[in-house]
Amino acid sequence: SAVRQGGRPITLVGAVDMAWVTRTTLAQLHDWASIPLGASVGRFTLLFDDARAFTVAFRHAEVAIESEPVKGIPARLDSDFYRITLRFMQV
Repeated sequence: SAVRQGGRPITLVGAVDMAWVTRTTLAQLHDWASIPLGASVGRFTLLFDDARAFTVAFRHAEVAIESEPVKGIPARLDSDFYRITLRFMQV
């Protein structure tokens, strides 16, 4: 067996009381996810606090971005918070 180098899934999900983003940030993430993967576009650097870095693209074979309002009702303000799950694949 060998370590998979490309196409490795990376899923970011926080605990219920963590990983909150504003509605504005969620909109920006959706904008980035809408960029089709090409030779020089649709790729992003995912950098962790421990200095690990990965080149990733949003995983569209599944739901790339899941979100739910923290308050349990649809957000109205750009500053309202959502819990998110992000699904990437390493490219």
